[in-house]
Amino acid sequence: MTVKALLYGLLLPSGNDASIALADYVAHTQPRFVAMMNAKARSLGLRCTHFASPHGLEPGNRSCPADLAALARLDMHYSRIANIVRRAHAVVRFPIKGGKLWLNNTNPLLRMGYPGTIGLKTGDTDEAGHCLIAIVRRGPLKLGVVLLHSPNTQEQARKLLNTAFRTYRP
Repeated sequence: MTVKALLYGLLLPSGNDASIALADYVAHTQPRFVAMMNAKARSLGLRCTHFASPHGLEPGNRSCPADLAALARLDMHYSRIANIVRRAHAVVRFPIKGGKLWLNNTNPLLRMGYPGTIGLKTGDTDEAGHCLIAIVRRGPLKLGVVLLHSPNTQEQARKLLNTAFRTYRP
């Protein structure tokens, strides 16, 4: 598998297997990769973020809306990530019969065609519930929303963003 294919698998359908493969590729072991992620979180000044695994499913992974918003801003500065997370679908080379894997983004705003959506990522764990970090751009204004333990990420994000775009006055 290529790193590019693994990044698509990680970022579009939230492939936990892709996160493990990338961690092993980068650091040779998952514990070493988790240590690298925690060191990076500290260097970025993230106060409530702590990683226990590369995929977030282990107990002990934690963050907060402020840290997730900071990470989203940082992520969107990397063109490789920004170009992936804005796509609703992708086809990547994959070493299986047929040689291709069709991936769908789990971002509900992208899936529904919410105007201006440019990314970012969903998550779902027992501890955090349904989560969404979304970025939307309309004209010069770029807004983000971070939802944790949401009963309906699509509806909540849409309402928050609609209100923000409607009430914004430059």
